[in-house]
Amino acid sequence: MDRRRFLAVQGLAAASLVGGLSSRFAFAAAGTAVTIAESEGHSWAVPFVADAESLWSRHGLNVTTTHFTSGRLTAEAVLAGKADFATTTDSVVALAALQGHKPVVFAEFANSSTQMLVAARKDKGVLKPADLRGKRIGTFFGSAGHFYLNQYLKLHGLTPKDVSIINLRPQDMVTALAQGSIDAFNWDWWAADAAAKQEGKGNVHVLSTEGIEKVYTSHFLLITNEKTAKEKPAALQAAIRALIDAEGVFKKDFNRAVAVLAERTKGTLESSRNGLERNHTEVQLAPRLITDLVANGEWAINEKIAQAPAGDLRQLYAGLIDTSALKAVDPARVKS
Repeated sequence: MDRRRFLAVQGLAAASLVGGLSSRFAFAAAGTAVTIAESEGHSWAVPFVADAESLWSRHGLNVTTTHFTSGRLTAEAVLAGKADFATTTDSVVALAALQGHKPVVFAEFANSSTQMLVAARKDKGVLKPADLRGKRIGTFFGSAGHFYLNQYLKLHGLTPKDVSIINLRPQDMVTALAQGSIDAFNWDWWAADAAAKQEGKGNVHVLSTEGIEKVYTSHFLLITNEKTAKEKPAALQAAIRALIDAEGVFKKDFNRAVAVLAERTKGTLESSRNGLERNHTEVQLAPRLITDLVANGEWAINEKIAQAPAGDLRQLYAGLIDTSALKAVDPARVKS
């Protein structure tokens, strides 16, 4: 190694130690090229911070980021071999598996039970969750929001048959509620918040989420495909190290994480803080993930969005989770 390269490598290692990051996991094979398919929104703050703080490159990854509007599209990119990694949710993984695909889940970096909310009109008599009976509720069919609505109704003793569910594009929900063509809608918290603050004229409010964590948690995941998992195992480990260091930023300087999210989403500091405070940020793989994958799968089958697999649903989803990279980096983060 020539003197200039040696000094550059030593400087990078020193910076890691001074910053208190997980340099003990330094990735030796510098410059491994990977493409990350990245979705939009508050859910993806951890990889946003990894990018903004140059944590991918700190651990030897030369990252190209491609941007998509949803976790479904990012997963499709990975499954098609157009990206190595993708940020997505358990709902997307559950449906993909039922359609015969094999996404590989190798890290969860955050989860939330309140990124989704139900906004409703008071003047239509919807003052509490039980008042949704007989009402028209907008959601986007086949989405994580649709699944959330199913779980929300169940929590409050209702079923989809007790309401009229209207298929709406997310961008049309706030307007539809303001105009009165629906009585409520279920979507991301910022849409519900916008409806209440901007369009509702005092008639719109957000319904209680008390107890929702018992029946619904959305998991924010980093996934790959079978080819990448087999051919680039060190890259999976490097990505996990970067995510763990990003988690450290949240713990040490939450305001920095808020600022990064605001910049990436073009939102305000206030809304970004609100979004992040709804998340539990932790790089892990835990049994609750499989439980929620099964719940998603059962819902999709019951709604005839997907067909039941030949084998056991839990075994199907357990087979998609690859713990080897996380165990190699930090075994304690693989929960039992």
